Amino acid sequence: MNQVSDEEMQEHYDNFFEDVFVECEDKYGEIEEMNVCDNLGDHLVGNVYIKFRREEDAEKAVTDLNNRWFGGRPIYAELSPVTDFREACCRQYEVGECTRSGFCNFMHLKPISRELRRYLYSRRRGGAIGGGRRSRSNTPPPKQRRRSRSRSRDKRRRDRSRDKRR
Repeated sequence: MNQVSDEEMQEHYDNFFEDVFVECEDKYGEIEEMNVCDNLGDHLVGNVYIKFRREEDAEKAVTDLNNRWFGGRPIYAELSPVTDFREACCRQYEVGECTRSGFCNFMHLKPISRELRRYLYSRRRGGAIGGGRRSRSNTPPPKQRRRSRSRSRDKRRRDRSRDKRR
């Protein structure tokens, strides 16, 4: 039996998350937040929650996604009255102290890698080359060199303080 390393599992999950995020944002509109439950209870297992910036985008996503399948199973999409996912999350899980494990009734969110979070949530601000529609699995864009403004400010401060002493 093949053992899958934690890194391979995270990479597989990140790829799933990126695929869903990019497709939904490209088809329906800007995503403010996307969460995937890591719970084991029947009512939360495999749930994906997407908060769109505009309600109309969420309505269109629900209509379209209810006609889709994923992994050989139908997608059941619905609008949620929850506007702040933090209220639905298990605070004990976030600090590693939830005693109910995966069967907790509050959301246990499966985290994505920092790199993926930065990439996905910077797309809309033009953080990537080519209008922000670039897969992170492609060759990364070259790093741009930017000089810190603090150097020039510090130099000006030192010059001013020297002038005062004279």
